[in-house]
Amino acid sequence: MAQKIAFNTANLVGRVSGYRFKLKDWGRQHDRTAAETDAAAWTGICADIAAAGYHAAEVWIAHVDPRFVNEAQARQRRRIAADAGIDIVALAAPCTPDTARIAAWMDVEVLNGGLWGTDLEQVKSIVRAGGVRWNFENHPEKSAPEILDKIGGGSERIGVCIDTGWLGSQQVNAPALIRELGSLVRHVHVKDVLPDTHQTCLLGQGAVNVEACLATLHEIGYAGWYSWEDEPEGRNPLDTAVENRLWLERTLRRTQ
Repeated sequence: MAQKIAFNTANLVGRVSGYRFKLKDWGRQHDRTAAETDAAAWTGICADIAAAGYHAAEVWIAHVDPRFVNEAQARQRRRIAADAGIDIVALAAPCTPDTARIAAWMDVEVLNGGLWGTDLEQVKSIVRAGGVRWNFENHPEKSAPEILDKIGGGSERIGVCIDTGWLGSQQVNAPALIRELGSLVRHVHVKDVLPDTHQTCLLGQGAVNVEACLATLHEIGYAGWYSWEDEPEGRNPLDTAVENRLWLERTLRRTQ
């Protein structure tokens, strides 16, 4: 079975500023990316992802921001990705009426994000209407009960997107938490961080035991996507995109 490895375009948060930015300015980078990503910019992004050997992508919502993208443009972004050999498998976004509409236009069923600009009751209403599923992405949460509280215990259409990097930043036993959540884990952001920081680094070289996380995911029967995530402040993640993809491919073969 082909490995389900995707490139998360949130990796390119620094692209519009030449990768000279601070993580604390994420919102400013989002707004610049949203305003400056047109069809030509998106074509370049897809070409770079394909050149690194990725055949699937999770699209950061700034690259298809509802404030700037209409239906025709959203559908065009999907076609541009397909022309580059890239399958869009999810949106990295909160679940709101606007993002659900973008997802529908792009023929994407999965949204992965926090409760940013929304709440659980609105999310439940949106997923009940069909068309999308939503997975809560952990950030400051340090335990399974905290995560379960955010999703009301979860459901068929509401689950968890594990972010291994954030678990590392919070000094959580990531494999144990993954095991505790079990079948509610529906998507994974594979990220490694330096000790006592949220500075991303090469997979397998940071504070997160990513290999153990992948082994545990296999143990619990996880069959979803592994979305590689790396948002460095002072370097272009495309420079290591191939190296990280190869590491992930090797480790998935070894752990599964």
